[in-house]
Amino acid sequence: ERMRLFIAAELPVELRDALAETQAELRASIRGRYVSPELFHVTLAFLGNVDACRVDDLVDKLENACSELDSFEVCLGELGHFGRANKATLWQGFTNKTEFAELAKRVRTGLSYEGFNFDGKGFIPHVTLMRNANVSEGVLPMPAIARGTVDTVTLFKSDLSGERPVYTALHRAELSC
Repeated sequence: ERMRLFIAAELPVELRDALAETQAELRASIRGRYVSPELFHVTLAFLGNVDACRVDDLVDKLENACSELDSFEVCLGELGHFGRANKATLWQGFTNKTEFAELAKRVRTGLSYEGFNFDGKGFIPHVTLMRNANVSEGVLPMPAIARGTVDTVTLFKSDLSGERPVYTALHRAELSC
């Protein structure tokens, strides 16, 4: 059996709430497919389809990557988008990116060392708010700003077979306090 997997930093409730506020503001002027707030996360590595028998290896790599890292505070920042303006992925970033970059580097290095393939795009810490967004018209609002502590990195299984994506946590690694 193969599973669609990714590794992501989970976000505390105060950040998810602020991101949902930004989405509410966006709805006034931007059309697209909104991401459900309970699915907000920062993807560190997208693995795609992986044999289920390799999940234990992934858990070991995730624990190793997180074992010596401390939890860290982040602050929501700017809005941005990937792709064409009439069919964009709209996201909100962070004002401080260093800790996310270090975490992603450790996770990705561990995966590479064990021969796991992952999407090797450059890492930009962000939370996807909307897909298929038309940002060529309308005005982007000032995003809601909030601070929170990132302390959990999770291996998720992603199921896209239904009307909405379903993410199932297979393993959570805690960052030190």
